[in-house]
Amino acid sequence: MTSVLSRRVAPILLFLQVAYIGLFAVLVTALPPDTAELDHTDTSMLDTALYAVTLLGIVIALVGAAAILGLEKVRARTPRPVRAGWLGVVALGQVAIAVLALINVFGQDPGPDVVFGAAMTVAALGIAAACISEARTAVPFGPHVQA
Repeated sequence: MTSVLSRRVAPILLFLQVAYIGLFAVLVTALPPDTAELDHTDTSMLDTALYAVTLLGIVIALVGAAAILGLEKVRARTPRPVRAGWLGVVALGQVAIAVLALINVFGQDPGPDVVFGAAMTVAALGIAAACISEARTAVPFGPHVQA
């Protein structure tokens, strides 16, 4: 069961998250700003660059985790400490996504956003579980190591 989650389901969910990020990045850049705002201020060049670098870093982290989880060749060639650290960071990010989605779910009236938030929570926790499970196998100590 864990193998199916780690090797097949989690990489697909990670790529769906990347597609979701891409969709919203395109929508934010393609749709014109709301002209009803009178005090609309333009963002600085530094803020725009920081946003782009952060977004690129998140996408690289998610795609890298999908590759580590889903591709045996990548998993075998990645050093164990790098693999454990990378998957640990992605797992922490997924837990943060799940917590924020739950906060959003409990703060709204029942409707489609609640269903989407609950699905996002389940997906993020599933990815986190897969990352933690795989990271534990990469750590050279613990209960799985035979003496």
